[in-house]
Amino acid sequence: MVNHGPSGGCVTCKKRRVKCDESKPACQACQRLNLPCGGYKPKPVRIRFKDQTSKFGSERASMEVVRQQQWVPSLRSLAEPDPAVPFFIRHYAIMGRDMKSTRGFFEILGPVYASQQQSSALSLAVSAVASEILSRWRHEGSSRASRETYAQAIKSLRSTIQDRKEWGNPATLLAVLALQFYENLAVIYGSQAATRVHHNGAVSLLPFTDQNCTDGLLMAHIRRCILHNEIISAIRQKRLLQSTAHSYIGCIDPKIAPGNLGPALDAIGVSVAELHASYWQPAESIHRDWRAEAKSIDEQLLVWAQNVPQPLQPRRFTDGRVLDPSIPTYESTCDVYISCQIGSLWNEWRAQRLLLVKIILSSLSTIPPQHFAYSEDGTLAEDEEFAKYMHILQELVDSVCYSVPFYLGNQGGWLSIPDLTDPSIVLPSNRLLGSGNKRSSSQQQSKVQTSGDDHRSHIIAQGPWHIMSMLSRMVVFFIEDSGPELVPFLKPGQLQWLRKQFLRVTQLLRIPLEEAGDSDGRFYPLDMSVQADLDVKIDNLAKRIRKGAFI
Repeated sequence: MVNHGPSGGCVTCKKRRVKCDESKPACQACQRLNLPCGGYKPKPVRIRFKDQTSKFGSERASMEVVRQQQWVPSLRSLAEPDPAVPFFIRHYAIMGRDMKSTRGFFEILGPVYASQQQSSALSLAVSAVASEILSRWRHEGSSRASRETYAQAIKSLRSTIQDRKEWGNPATLLAVLALQFYENLAVIYGSQAATRVHHNGAVSLLPFTDQNCTDGLLMAHIRRCILHNEIISAIRQKRLLQSTAHSYIGCIDPKIAPGNLGPALDAIGVSVAELHASYWQPAESIHRDWRAEAKSIDEQLLVWAQNVPQPLQPRRFTDGRVLDPSIPTYESTCDVYISCQIGSLWNEWRAQRLLLVKIILSSLSTIPPQHFAYSEDGTLAEDEEFAKYMHILQELVDSVCYSVPFYLGNQGGWLSIPDLTDPSIVLPSNRLLGSGNKRSSSQQQSKVQTSGDDHRSHIIAQGPWHIMSMLSRMVVFFIEDSGPELVPFLKPGQLQWLRKQFLRVTQLLRIPLEEAGDSDGRFYPLDMSVQADLDVKIDNLAKRIRKGAFI
């Protein structure tokens, strides 16, 4: 490829070692910071050629790089005075993420953000989210600066969407999704009630996501993110998908991210959401074979699991002796995944199957006696089927329990920034990252160490959020009123173990119980002496977090 030598940035930007947009007479970076722009030195005409074929590996990889560069024609430096955004982008949008597990938001957020002006709706929305996240890591409670920046982002977005051309701009759509992210955080921390304003706004912009041909691949990922959020929201609220979203279900195309497991799971999730809503809130005139439909969808989920490549399958450790004794486990068993995102895809798969199993068990429990069927040995076929699906339910719940140690390790107390490099925090996934071949070069060993450090940091930063979402889902699943009473069929103490881990992760993230915190998110000690009262508080907190779940 051609290398044109040193950049032609202004003297000031070169001294600051930041990227310069080379605007004249003064660059935008200097103007934004009110710095005197030092001007430009004449750039000699000199072209050098460097062989970087090995960097890209193949023509296909090269084309992918070109497409990505087209998304972000002029990157803005992330080296800003406020450390919140670089911290957020690094630990939540880069570490542990790749296109094989992307949902279409975090993986593309950084490059698009870097292409925006500081006053844009996306820049302000990301800054608000980042400030709120970093303030929690610093144990500072809710950030006043983040609330003010959030208000500015709303104002900027309202101004932006006055221009209809901006409705199909990737930055506009990502700004809406980032604002939704911020409000979900506020719901989880109990500072405001849940709303669907930004989510509905994103759904309403779906028709404009296919009008920008130059950003076709980028928009396809954003469209997938909006549809995924709508599917999860519909399942949570036991409602049908919005008509606008339903008309774009065909756009969930696995080809936009080869090897990504998410699109196929979301496509099945559409059927789960429709059946879930229709079964628990049926129209009087509709008569359907609910059990047959649930079994058919469950078969699709089983096929999905069979098609997952071996490296992305969970790896189970059943011998408690191979795990560090400081890591809390269920039945001395732990499932390990290559990343938080892959693990969460598996938990989403389990959650969808649990919903179907509940429908099957509920329909079996309501069969009139005159419709019972008997097998050849005289036993009730319905009893055999009921026992079969109770066994499946138990296996699914066990698997969720086995995933908890992967996300949390031996962490306890409140998360803080030093935890990211604290050697006393032990994670089961360390076993997947060997020290490398002893004969390997020091450079190769350095790469292995860097990879291991990033893997560890991404689990510490993201893991609690991922498993908190699933644990809240499990608690609500077993305490909600609809359907048969399933708790008696669990292993003794299993629901209490789930509650305990859920409380543990909310304490890690400093999320207060409604009765134990205030609008600033301060956290107070809990009275653990009255278990029944504590269970009620935990259950109510799980319901609140389900309303704001976003991962």
